[in-house]
Amino acid sequence: MYTMYCKIFKIGSLLVLLGFLGQCKHEKKENLLIKDANKALTVLDSISIGKEFTLYKLPYAYDHTIIFNSRSNKWHLYGIIADNKEFIHLTADSLTQIGWEKQESFRYKGQEIWAPHIIEHKDTYYMYYTSIGEPRQIRYAISKDLYNWEHPQDEPLFAYANEYTDNQKNKDPMVFKNGNQWIMYFSMLKDDKHWVVGYSTSNDLIHWDGPKICFDEQTENPGVESPFVVQRGEYYYLTLSARPTWPHGGQDIFRSKSPFSWKTTDLVKRINPWHAAEIVRDLDGKWYYSRSSGNESDFRMAELFWNDGLDDEETSMPIPNQ
Repeated sequence: MYTMYCKIFKIGSLLVLLGFLGQCKHEKKENLLIKDANKALTVLDSISIGKEFTLYKLPYAYDHTIIFNSRSNKWHLYGIIADNKEFIHLTADSLTQIGWEKQESFRYKGQEIWAPHIIEHKDTYYMYYTSIGEPRQIRYAISKDLYNWEHPQDEPLFAYANEYTDNQKNKDPMVFKNGNQWIMYFSMLKDDKHWVVGYSTSNDLIHWDGPKICFDEQTENPGVESPFVVQRGEYYYLTLSARPTWPHGGQDIFRSKSPFSWKTTDLVKRINPWHAAEIVRDLDGKWYYSRSSGNESDFRMAELFWNDGLDDEETSMPIPNQ
């Protein structure tokens, strides 16, 4: 009888052991699948760019914005130049032409201004930018032709502060439409020293709620400059400048299924060196990645290839109307 119980115990123990090993193998397989999925999501050669070419040479160039005016069939570029108290204004008949034509600069009361971003809504152009002060302010101006600008109000849209600091360093605004809601992304401090990408939301482009945080590395390194977002299908791509360390470095591109949250593990591309990138789409449907750099002394551009299989999906950046 004792021998029989021993055999039963051994068989039972063996079955438990086999079950345990099977469970471990299953969990290991699941972990490997998760790692493979993460690896597939963060592979750094999915997006690629073509050969760089220079749009315009000048002694100093940084954050900029490019937009097409379908009524005049002109491309317009506004960007930071030396002394930071004006935005250079360039125009061109073709997005990719070499040597754009210089127009009258944009200024605001002689103040230091940074990082313009322009969108079109209901036949009106809205320019959002940072006015440097304590605290830094996000302002806007409007135009019907991209040449003549007016400020509808003297007060800034917002100048965020918190319990830790009176100046959250609000800068580099970019406005993005998601359904019926507008989202403004910008670089900011979440307390008195940690940099994040913040966002505010609006239904009318003027009254903004927030701020909230969509990208947080828990770091004091301000490598979250010039945020720019593009939707392609179910994915939202976020590109950031001054990566991985400020002030120099390259661009990181992250991909998420939410326009309100990206993590460092969502990285899909690093382009280095590169700075203050904007994404723009030409009249023939091609995508381009622009670049400005005070060290390089010019505005540059290169064709952008997504390689994500989403070229026929809905996008926040359709081909410009002609």
